[in-house]
Amino acid sequence: MSARRIPVASLLSLTICAFACNSPAQKVRAVVLADQTNLPPTDTMIAGGDTIQTDMVASWNSFLQFNGKYAAESSLFETEPLKNRLNVLIGKARKSFFERLKVTPPIEVENKILFNEGYMPGKSGYDEAVIAIDMDRDIIYIGFTVNRSLMLFSEKGDTDYPEKFLQWMQKFER
Repeated sequence: MSARRIPVASLLSLTICAFACNSPAQKVRAVVLADQTNLPPTDTMIAGGDTIQTDMVASWNSFLQFNGKYAAESSLFETEPLKNRLNVLIGKARKSFFERLKVTPPIEVENKILFNEGYMPGKSGYDEAVIAIDMDRDIIYIGFTVNRSLMLFSEKGDTDYPEKFLQWMQKFER
């Protein structure tokens, strides 16, 4: 009888396979007896300390399509992630903001910053509103005036306003 040599690489791969196949994640098994009518749930995932939790993050990339369109006609404010975040940001001031956004030029998107402004019919210079979204930094800026009194809102308390937003604000400085 002759002895055959098993290469070290083959022995090593068999050892790794045996270890991996018997790891704790592989020990979850379901036993179904023939006379059982209820099958066990198919999701046997058990959360562990090394589990990575992922959350869906809405992208601003779809907002590039709004360039040159009117906010009211393109349903800008009904598109996520803006819709919910706008409600959280301005809350009860939502009505005042939208009243001042009745007359608007087309939306501008430049350097990944969406910008739009408007005013109440017949109240240009007094009751105006503006929105700017910095898509790279993921921050929404809102401003509106009530009889030329400026009210500003921004996510994360950010005051590094985009240039066009600053220019709009300067119209109301005294």
